[in-house]
Amino acid sequence: MVPAADRLRELRTARSGDGAQARTGEVREAVDALCEAVGRTSGLMPDAQIAATVADLRTWRDAGCEGVPHFDATRATVPAPADGEAAAYVGPVTLPNSDRHEVHIEAFSVVRQDPDCTPYLQSAYPHPKAVFQSTRLLAASRGLREGNCVVFFPENIPSATRCTDQDFAWFFFDRHTGIYAQTLAITERLCGPGSPFAGEEELVSAGVDPEDVYQARCVWGYLHDHFHHTGPRPLDQHLAIKTTWRPGLLEELKVDMKSAVACFEDEVPYGPIVFEYVILERLFRYPAQPEPLRNFDAGTGFALGTWLAAHGLFTRDARGRRALGPKAEIVASVRELIGLIEDIERTEDDEAYRSKAVDFLFGTLLRRPEAKPARYGGPLAPLDLWGSEVHV
Repeated sequence: MVPAADRLRELRTARSGDGAQARTGEVREAVDALCEAVGRTSGLMPDAQIAATVADLRTWRDAGCEGVPHFDATRATVPAPADGEAAAYVGPVTLPNSDRHEVHIEAFSVVRQDPDCTPYLQSAYPHPKAVFQSTRLLAASRGLREGNCVVFFPENIPSATRCTDQDFAWFFFDRHTGIYAQTLAITERLCGPGSPFAGEEELVSAGVDPEDVYQARCVWGYLHDHFHHTGPRPLDQHLAIKTTWRPGLLEELKVDMKSAVACFEDEVPYGPIVFEYVILERLFRYPAQPEPLRNFDAGTGFALGTWLAAHGLFTRDARGRRALGPKAEIVASVRELIGLIEDIERTEDDEAYRSKAVDFLFGTLLRRPEAKPARYGGPLAPLDLWGSEVHV
C-alpha cells in the first residue's frame, strides 16, 4: 500500500504541476490500485476499516480526484491497537511538522509497544480514559517519511463533520532518536557544549541508547496524555474547543509543563531524561520548524521562551550564548504558569473561556498576528533569543 500511495501522490503532483500532465484516467487507475492494496491488508486493518477506506477512496475517485477528500467513514473505523498489535491507515491526513501546505493520501503501518514501566505509570498516574498508543512506525509513504510528524489523531483526518471524540491516538515514538538529535544540535549551537541548565555540566538526555530513548519517549507520551485528562477542563470532555488553535496552544503547553514538573519532583522512570526532552524540544526545536508563525508547536515554544525569559530563566549573554536557569527554578516558574492557565479553564462559559485564553495568550506570551496566514506574530520575548535557528 505504501508504493501505491506514493505513486498516487506522484501522479497527482504531475497533474497539478507546470510540467507533464498526467491524465485523470491515470490518477483514477492509481486510486484503484491503492484500493486493491488496501483490500490485501486484512492482517493490518479490521474488515470494517478496509471497507470504509475503499468506499471513501472510490467516492473521491468518482468525484474526479480533486481537492481534499472527506474520510468520515474511515475515521470512524480506525482502531486503537492493543499492546503488541499492528495497525495501518490509508487516506488523507494532515501531518504536523511534515507537509505544511498540502494534504495527500498517505499510507502507514505501526505496531504498538507499550513501555516496560507501564504498570508503574498506571499505578502512579491512573489514566482509565487513555486512548493513546505508543507505537513503532513499520512503513510509511512519503509525507510521513520525510517530515518530523510523530502523531496521528482522529482530528488529523479531513472530514465533513467535526471531530468530537478521540478514539485513538498513535504516537510514533521510535522516530524520536533522530528527531532529538536535531534538538541537541540546535541546543549546542545556541548554548554551547554541555548543559544549558545552570549548575549542570552535561545533559543527561544526550548519548542515550536508542531503546532507552524509545522507553523514555513513551513515558513522556503517557504523562502528556494523562495530564490532558486532568484539571478543570479535561480534554475528552472539551475536545471541540480545546482543538481550536489558541485554547489548544495553552492546553498543549500546560500538559507538557505538568509532565516536566512530575518528572522533576516524582520518581518517574527516565524522569531526568524526559524533563530535558520536554523543555528542550519545546523551547528550541519547535520554534526552528519551517514557517513557525503558522506552526502550532512553534507557538508553544515561543510561549514557553517568553515566560522563562520574563522570569530571568532564559537569557543571552554578551557573547551571544543562551542559557537556562536552574531546573528547580524553572519548575517553580512553570508551576505558576500552569496555575494561571487552569484559572482560565475554571471559566464555565465556553465563549468566555475562549476569550480569556486568547487574551492571556496574546497579552502575556505571544504577539498578535499582523496578517494571514500567520497564527500569531512571534514571541513577546526578543526573537533574537532564538538566534538564526528561527526563520519567520
